[in-house]
Amino acid sequence: MRFVEVTVEGDDWGEESAAEGDNESGDSEEDETTPADTRSFDARIAAEDAIVREELLNWRMSRNDVLNQLLFVVGDRTVYEAALESAPEIVGYELKAVDDERFYAYVQEDSPDADQSWWAAFFGHDFIHVPPVVIEDGVVRLTLLGEFEALREVVDDLSATVSVEIEEIGDYRGRGPRVTDQLTARQYRALRQAVDCGYYEIPREGSLADIAAALECTESTASDLLRRAERAVMQSVLS
Repeated sequence: MRFVEVTVEGDDWGEESAAEGDNESGDSEEDETTPADTRSFDARIAAEDAIVREELLNWRMSRNDVLNQLLFVVGDRTVYEAALESAPEIVGYELKAVDDERFYAYVQEDSPDADQSWWAAFFGHDFIHVPPVVIEDGVVRLTLLGEFEALREVVDDLSATVSVEIEEIGDYRGRGPRVTDQLTARQYRALRQAVDCGYYEIPREGSLADIAAALECTESTASDLLRRAERAVMQSVLS
C-alpha cells in the first residue's frame, strides 16, 4: 500500500463563486438585499486569525448528500461558531469544548458542487485519508493511502482545481502519536514562530525578541510560553 503526502492551497477558497453569485441578479453593489458576506465557510475560516489550526479527524458523505465532518480546532470558539452560523452550506453542527482554546466540531455541510469544489476530487476515487487532515493558514496538509494509480488520479484531479504540492510519496508504515495535542493555542503559536524565525537553528538565527514581536507580547511572556510548550512536547515524547 502506497501513500502520498500533499499540501493543498486554494486561490480564493470560495470567494470567486460568491462574487459571481452577487452579480447574477444584475443588482448594483449598493443593493441593500445583497448579503454583506457570502463567502463559503472554508473561506471565512481561512481568513480568520483567531482560528489557529483545524484538524479534520474523519468525514463521510451520508445518503442524503450531506458531508459529515469531525474536526479538532484550536482557536476562538465564538469566532468559529459565528462562521458556521452565517454560512448557508452548513446545515447542522455541534461544538464540544476541551478548554478555552480547543474544541471538537461536528459539522454537517451540504454536498459540495461536484464541478467546482476541490472536495469533488475525493468522491470518485478509491483511497482513504490518514487522519488528521491539517488545515492551517488557508493551507490543507493531508496524507492519502491507496494503490499508486488511484493516488495519482486524485492528485491530478486536485491539481485541476487548486494548487497541490507533493511533499512525500512511498510505502506506508504508519505514524506515531501526535505531540501537539498537549499545547494551548498560544503555546503552539510561540513554537511556530520560534521555528519560523530560526530560533532552533544551529547556529541560532532568530531571537526571543523576534518571537515576542511576532506574538505582540513581552520577551518574558514569549519565554514562558516557549518553556511551557517545550515541557509539554518533551513530556509527550517521553511518555
